[in-house]
Amino acid sequence: MVLRLRCASLYLTMMVASALLAGCVGTIATSHEAGPETRPVFLLDHGRHSTLLLSRADGSLVRYLYGDWRWYAEGDTGILRAVPTLFAPTPSALGRQILSGPSTDAAIRDQVRMRILALYRLPAARQRIDRLDSRLEGYFERLRDQAYYNAGYAVEFVPGQDPYTLSNNSNHVVAGWLGELGIDVRGNPVFGNWRVVRERNWRHAARARVRAQRTWMSGCTALRTAPARRIE
Repeated sequence: MVLRLRCASLYLTMMVASALLAGCVGTIATSHEAGPETRPVFLLDHGRHSTLLLSRADGSLVRYLYGDWRWYAEGDTGILRAVPTLFAPTPSALGRQILSGPSTDAAIRDQVRMRILALYRLPAARQRIDRLDSRLEGYFERLRDQAYYNAGYAVEFVPGQDPYTLSNNSNHVVAGWLGELGIDVRGNPVFGNWRVVRERNWRHAARARVRAQRTWMSGCTALRTAPARRIE
């Protein structure tokens, strides 16, 4: 009975946390146009988790993942494993998967062994792509003797550098990688809620929000300066 109550309490806590954070969105404001100095990268939305796929000069693709070690590397994806990852730091994993071309949605979906809810194709400077790929590849090589292969995902994992936490999960790490590519991410994509807008549209929306905020603040000032009405 006590165990059942504890499980119910944990489940309720998770639902409340999900409800509070459901509105968190990561907005990607891209200003790059596809051209000879760019190559595509792909943001893969797997639901509550995200991964990033980089294109290489030889036409191949490499997919990088970040997450809880037991969840990703060992495949322990039960509800009892999800609870600790929400409330305490856990060992992290960096994953890598090499895919063959072409860089099309169909080819990617055919080779990735995880459900893909949405796939975002984003242009990025090829020098930045190569730099990020080289950095992550170098990290993998340094930990080669600790590599662990998950055959179910067809992904190779090595221990991550920092603990996995709710404030440093796969979506935050992917957002950081996008930043290294020169792709601006604003907001908090804690649960993998993504939105892609053009930079021009973003600026227009931002100006509209500023105007609305000024109007609201003007109304608040008027309320504060109005004489108080005495309650009889």
